[in-house]
Amino acid sequence: MGKSTVQYFIIALIISMAFAYLMGWNQNGENHEEDAMRVAGENRQEAELIEPEFEGIQLKRWTQDHTSYQIVVNIPMFGIEEIDNFFEEDAEQRVEHFIALIEHNGRVSESHPGVFYLTTDLYQSGEDLFSVVQSEETYTGGANFDQKSYVYLVDLKAEEFVDQSDLFDHPFAAQERFFELVEEGLRESEYYADYILEDELQKWLSQDEYDFSNVFIRNKNLVVKFDKYEVTSGVAGMPEIEVDLDEMKEFMNEEWIERIEAIEETSEEYFL
Repeated sequence: MGKSTVQYFIIALIISMAFAYLMGWNQNGENHEEDAMRVAGENRQEAELIEPEFEGIQLKRWTQDHTSYQIVVNIPMFGIEEIDNFFEEDAEQRVEHFIALIEHNGRVSESHPGVFYLTTDLYQSGEDLFSVVQSEETYTGGANFDQKSYVYLVDLKAEEFVDQSDLFDHPFAAQERFFELVEEGLRESEYYADYILEDELQKWLSQDEYDFSNVFIRNKNLVVKFDKYEVTSGVAGMPEIEVDLDEMKEFMNEEWIERIEAIEETSEEYFL
């Protein structure tokens, strides 16, 4: 075998090995996803339907216990197919991602189990208008739990989700005033003032186009829900800052104001 032939053989061998490695890596990635989907359906208990004090609305709860992790999921069911399917499919995807993550990193065990909790707070925000506030708490190994929140407005009249920015006739003008009130609420809060992360708060306040996607409505207040570490240190959890509706009326759509004010301030709330 000549010198050039040996060189070509070695190059071909290296390319073949690299190709085989990449194919194996991709296959393992696919297997992680397939395994997560399979495991997500194992050991799951029968779903429980809970009736809150809202006619026609249910809360669906299911759990899954494994030797190295626990899953508890609570989602709202409005009896509207498209909306109910969204909450169910969204929860399934989050669970599958959690399982794939702990299967991949291998940092949980029977003595240090992983955790996935998805809780739902439900508020009647106006006439046929509900706020859904979901909190996700996960532990996949390491020192801390991760916490995230997801906020939705559901319009039962139109049978659809409401884009929070549509509450305002002038969302860009509303942003400046809203930010002023939120910052004031944070700095004056007895719970959060000592834990503000100045750099993170200023980053949040410097947004050019805020979409109000972390805002819900409770007791005729606009409430902004922050994620853990978004503007405060971890000890503060996920802060909620209330802004009086009256402070924002000049920017808001009249129809939404009427629907929000059509209900009593003490209307029911439900937590699960």
